[in-house]
Amino acid sequence: MKNSFEKTATSNKRAQALKRILEKQNGVDAVDDKSLLPTIQSIQEDLIAGAAQTVEPIGNTKVILFNTEENHQDAGGGVNITQSSLPQSIELFHGLIKKELTKAATGLGVDEAELKAWVDLQIDVPAKTILTLFRMMQNLYLDPLLEEISLAQYEDGQWHVFITIEGCAKLLNQHPQFNGLLFNQANTLIDGVPEWIECSIYRKDREVPTTVREYYIEVKGETAIWQKMPRRILRHRALQQCVRLAIT
Repeated sequence: MKNSFEKTATSNKRAQALKRILEKQNGVDAVDDKSLLPTIQSIQEDLIAGAAQTVEPIGNTKVILFNTEENHQDAGGGVNITQSSLPQSIELFHGLIKKELTKAATGLGVDEAELKAWVDLQIDVPAKTILTLFRMMQNLYLDPLLEEISLAQYEDGQWHVFITIEGCAKLLNQHPQFNGLLFNQANTLIDGVPEWIECSIYRKDREVPTTVREYYIEVKGETAIWQKMPRRILRHRALQQCVRLAIT
């Protein structure tokens, strides 16, 4: 059981995480006024909105078409199904997300309102990605407010859940079979950076380590952190992918 000092430190870290998000969204240096809190917004329903699905009738199988004015009957001349099914599907999906949020908060031992506030700030993230986040939080016991798990948008515009370095360290050090790790790097350089860095994770229950090699030319980014410390970030990439294969 956590003592009062640990609980206070954890609470402060979560508060700082929320504060940084608010500062970024509002473009201010400090967020102390509750009036700056953004209005809680509905989660984007991209999983359903805009989706069109048709199924060839087999027996009494119903044909469903979302977002269309056309009506369809089942093969046996049964009840018509139209776009009126869409609001019901959205409502069901909302209920599923709310249920998973409650389960995630309970499993992590965090305040549900605090977790919901963090999620509501992710206004551009699709609902299906939020749902994936909740389930990974429960399966891996990782807390987004402690920056152990987070969300990222790739160049193709797709949003993904990823485990941070803090999350990887937690997974490794808490795993009963973890038996050490080793980094290795290429002797050849590209712009002063090793051509590749590989990570090997050893487990007590496996005869050989899991080894992953990440190439600089394939994963390098254009962000400030890549420009400032490319070797460190390349090493992080190798560790994250190795943990993904060896631990999760």
